[in-house]
Amino acid sequence: MFDFQDPSRVNYGTSASHATVQAELSGRTAFGDESVLMQLKIDGVDSHFVQDCAKTLEESLEEDITALMNIVKRAELKDPKDLEYEVLHDLDYPDPREVPPEDRRSSRQELMQHRLSLVLKHIQCAPEPDEAKTGDYNRCFSHQVLAPDCSTSKKDYTLGFPHFYPDFTLIDVGRVEGSHKDVVVDGWHDRDGFVVIRPSSLQHPYPASEGGLARPILTHAANFARLHLSARPFLLFSVCLLVFGGDFCVCIFDRAGARVSPKFNMWRDLDTFIRVVRSMTRHLTKIELGHDPSVSLAPSTLQSSSLNYPAWIIDPIGSDLRRWCTVGAPVWSSLSLFGRGTFVWYVRELSAAGELVGPVMILKSAWRSSQRDPESSIYQSVRGSHPGLAKCIAGADVVPFLGSLEKVTTHFLRDRPLKPDDKTKILHRIVIGTTGRPIWMYETEEQLLDGLISALEAHKFLWDQKILHRDISAGNILLSDHPKEVGAAGFITDLDIARMEPDAELKSTETVYATPEYGRYPQRLQGPMTRTRIRFGTQRGDVITGTLQFMSRRLLEAAHYQEITASTAADDVESFFWVLVYAVFRKLLAATTTDVEEKQVLTHFRNTFGRTSVLEIFTARGGAFHDGIYKQATYCEMVSYPLRELLLEYCIILSGFVPTIPLSRHAGGTGSYGGSASTGGRIIDEALVAGSARYNRFFSHEGMIELLKETRLRLQMHPEGGEGGVQA
Repeated sequence: MFDFQDPSRVNYGTSASHATVQAELSGRTAFGDESVLMQLKIDGVDSHFVQDCAKTLEESLEEDITALMNIVKRAELKDPKDLEYEVLHDLDYPDPREVPPEDRRSSRQELMQHRLSLVLKHIQCAPEPDEAKTGDYNRCFSHQVLAPDCSTSKKDYTLGFPHFYPDFTLIDVGRVEGSHKDVVVDGWHDRDGFVVIRPSSLQHPYPASEGGLARPILTHAANFARLHLSARPFLLFSVCLLVFGGDFCVCIFDRAGARVSPKFNMWRDLDTFIRVVRSMTRHLTKIELGHDPSVSLAPSTLQSSSLNYPAWIIDPIGSDLRRWCTVGAPVWSSLSLFGRGTFVWYVRELSAAGELVGPVMILKSAWRSSQRDPESSIYQSVRGSHPGLAKCIAGADVVPFLGSLEKVTTHFLRDRPLKPDDKTKILHRIVIGTTGRPIWMYETEEQLLDGLISALEAHKFLWDQKILHRDISAGNILLSDHPKEVGAAGFITDLDIARMEPDAELKSTETVYATPEYGRYPQRLQGPMTRTRIRFGTQRGDVITGTLQFMSRRLLEAAHYQEITASTAADDVESFFWVLVYAVFRKLLAATTTDVEEKQVLTHFRNTFGRTSVLEIFTARGGAFHDGIYKQATYCEMVSYPLRELLLEYCIILSGFVPTIPLSRHAGGTGSYGGSASTGGRIIDEALVAGSARYNRFFSHEGMIELLKETRLRLQMHPEGGEGGVQA
């Protein structure tokens, strides 16, 4: 539930990498979609204004328009692939083809950007004949750069947030000093939209063939949309203007995919271009540009200058009539585009008098598949309770406004009717009464181990009921703020992709009682309530689910080869180990005191957990403790010998029992954990995971809990470093 650098929580494949985003767009993009411009309400722009603006634009910017056309004409003499590799001379890359796609920005492109900025400025600033029709908003497309170091702060809620930025950003003019000047802002959360440009019309977003890979400009825009949605947690979709040569189109990205409007020419269809720019800058409301209608900005009395992040008010969730107010910045920000888009906040209840009351709780928003049961229903299906399992207070699918019978789905956002058999994504929101802090914010190693032991025991509690979590990550294991009972040092959250086995039989209804210990309940919830269990299918053969950076090596290998497999308890237990590694190095990163130390730890952290493709992550696992980090003074000084020994022993086990991907498959050969490959792509037998007694000990609930307790005991016996002391 917590993370600063969300490791792309996904069904198989969603990631932050340029190449993976390109692959994800395939099959998720609708081209020539006329509903895009309808959604922008361009017909609402006054026709007289459009005519006058076109006339004055051509008269006052004739020289700039001619220059713009000449830039395009020269660019179209070059191969589009060569244009993609044009870069500024001051970029520190010996070979231009080594420049990451998001960093490419040619001098030709910058010349075009300058001329285009004048055109945009003219349209957005032009007065209307009837001032009453000017519009209620005053935005501009500004050539924007990110503030120095704003993306790398350890205090930012997205550690390692990428540095790249679009050619223009749509921003409230009130934030721009001196009207429409270029501006430096804190980050993506200030953007209402953006523009991506290319100098040639041959660099358009439309694929060469149906189902082909997305072209670079669309992939580039999708990467920006991913960041936009991540930095604006209550943004439901992202709007982007693409300009390629003399042509343009509009893209809207949501959690189901991308919609691309038909292609227009800026000069032959100048009226359409003016309508698009004017609508985005002056006419569309925040909701029409993607803001969640069930969330509103809190009044100034609830804003805190010390938190440096706006407070938001969330409408009641389902039948629970309480409203909630966020406290501080989001504590989890998903970086995936087409995944669940999970966001987590601290919240407090908002009374009828507009005051914050009751304890701090956790609010989570995520997009669920209409084919899966709501997370709140899974929580309700758990028999009994466990101190290491989060307590769900309220949960329901989100509706756009109180009393609405329609849910916020991707069909709703696209204004399309939802038929009973249609697949869609639904925005789901829950409030968790158990609060904690990220697992890496432990004060002592003993506290870290206690938290993991509690979470592991809760995981076993669920598995004993045939409920498998399937998404163990550093964001889903928390250290309890105020443990009130034995076994509550830490707890697990996020059951939204949990799987229930077919023999996990529960009664169709059961009576439960509200527990005042976990929050203030309205009077109507103080008595017993009846809930109905939704039956789960076997769900075997599902696509692989989970957080890639914490996924077991077996599942990573299966994902790489796109094989059908089911997660096992051993896979989840292995994920607990990677959470431990993550926590240790996040703690190290926060504790470094010199630039040299920080660079050493950050390099290792990014090598191990900053990868974004399945193959990269799998390969990095092999070097998790074999790239020299365990010999570095920083690591040896700050991590006790017992814990270092435990981590290294686990890595040796993993290295010994799972071959690397390139060596684990060949025709007629054997794959990981034994077993033979079939010509049609085999189904990995779950029983093969338990093929070794040693592996079984390390990756079973009982085995890992025992090893963690042994390490904790050694720490208690030797608090100054354990057996052997702190070794450099």
